[in-house]
Amino acid sequence: MYDVIVIGGGPSGLNAASRLAEEGLDVLILEKKSALGEHVVCTGIVSEDAFMEFNLDGDTILKDIRRVQWISPYGTSVEYEHSGVFAHIVDREKFDQNLGDRALANGVHIELKSEVLDVSVRKNDVVVSAKKEDGSTIDYRTQQVIVSTGVNYHLNKKLGLGYPKSFLNGVQAEVYFDDVDHTQVYVGQDIAHGAFAWVVPIGRSLVRIGLMTDQDPKGSFERLLERIADGKDHKLDMKSVQCKKIAQGLVSKTYGDRVLALGEAAGQVKTTTGGGIYFGLLCSDIASDVIKNGFDKGDLSAKALARYEKLWKKSLQKEILFGYYTRKFFAKFNNTQLEKLFHKGQTDGVIPLLREKGNFDWHSELILLLMKRIPYWQVIKSQFNDFMKADKTHDVRDNQFDE
Repeated sequence: MYDVIVIGGGPSGLNAASRLAEEGLDVLILEKKSALGEHVVCTGIVSEDAFMEFNLDGDTILKDIRRVQWISPYGTSVEYEHSGVFAHIVDREKFDQNLGDRALANGVHIELKSEVLDVSVRKNDVVVSAKKEDGSTIDYRTQQVIVSTGVNYHLNKKLGLGYPKSFLNGVQAEVYFDDVDHTQVYVGQDIAHGAFAWVVPIGRSLVRIGLMTDQDPKGSFERLLERIADGKDHKLDMKSVQCKKIAQGLVSKTYGDRVLALGEAAGQVKTTTGGGIYFGLLCSDIASDVIKNGFDKGDLSAKALARYEKLWKKSLQKEILFGYYTRKFFAKFNNTQLEKLFHKGQTDGVIPLLREKGNFDWHSELILLLMKRIPYWQVIKSQFNDFMKADKTHDVRDNQFDE
């Protein structure tokens, strides 16, 4: 019998487990991979603020980000250079392993190569069935379960929890390229329809190249690589290209009797950039506080755990929905319209505003300020509001974004 079982050993699950064990609870993590952080498809960009807020280890940092260059469909460039370190590029495998070491130090039990097949909630406990490496199945008993399984939602469905209904296709690979010393972001409907692409240097001549798109991911990646290479030699075996789904949109019902969903399993992902580390860590703190309170009061019912969803949505609902609608809206722009935005961005005060109000983890305020302050954007704001009202994907009050 454990107090808490966390299913999935990503950053959010590891942090929640660590926090709960630190409070004296007996916590087990079940992770199906053979190592924490193994084969993670992630650009690995974590803000400076996140490192300070969650006391993250700096030895995972590969490179700092100070300068970002946005490149239009036709090659127009807009650059931003931060006064200090804006964010860090991390070694994701080491990042996860460091969080795992912290969890172990706090008393968490971690079992690798343990694939959870089923979760059965009973009146007084929960039974978690996991398949081990040798094919055998072990049943564990616990008082509380945290589902932190990334974009695998079969347990959400089994437990009556919500799950994202909209996804982007993420594609990424590490490639050897010379002469890339800063982060580059590409937009264009031919290479990243509905989102954007990136080139992020992580070491000597080594870069992470990737994109998010709502259409053909493989073809988009090949076009992106061709554009970036521009005749230069590069070393990339297309078999090494990794793909994953990226959750988009707000998820309802992330809690139930003795269970709650966390991280990507709860759709706690930035809908602007697809990043999930910061939101997941933030929500793991909320989850651990609510669960500890439930143990203190002897109540782990859905009614008691509902506070978790109320708190995390209070923090993130606006960010998730605003990012979702912003991205969906701009996905309707063709390359010529996107090019016009770049030319406006060069002259209409975008960079000064970004320097003053830009935040790597929180984006809605900056987008709203762009729409309010810059005359050209007033047209976009009007069209954007009409677009939100016409989209019925989420049950949200129309005035939510007028704050």
